[in-house]
Amino acid sequence: MRCDSKPIASAIMIKEPTFEAMPQNVARLEEKVDALTETVNKLSQHIFSLKASAKDEEMICVDEASKLLHLSPSRIYALVQEGRIPCYKPGRNLLFLPSELRRWLTDNRRTGQPSVEEQMEAMTKGMRNSARGRRLL
Repeated sequence: MRCDSKPIASAIMIKEPTFEAMPQNVARLEEKVDALTETVNKLSQHIFSLKASAKDEEMICVDEASKLLHLSPSRIYALVQEGRIPCYKPGRNLLFLPSELRRWLTDNRRTGQPSVEEQMEAMTKGMRNSARGRRLL
């Protein structure tokens, strides 16, 4: 708790605008308001487009999601339990948006199988140094 009796405003030393500086201050405020207005418009358009796309899209169940992803329903449940796949659970049923599943597929795309050297490096990562130098015949 503060013990001194000085007001907080005097401690911060707020500058009072002068009459001569008013046009520059107003111009700066107008620029900031314009920038904020533009940002709000972009955000509202983005939110509107997200709502429009979500309204048009039907939710699908686990069986349809497994067909879309070419995975078994048990694998879908396992991915949901691990938190690796986007889903919704209103009540007891799991529901999915097909667009989110497609995005999940493209985001988790792998470029290919690692080389033998990369596989060996991964396998020997926690081993002692004497085991690292060994090569396969």
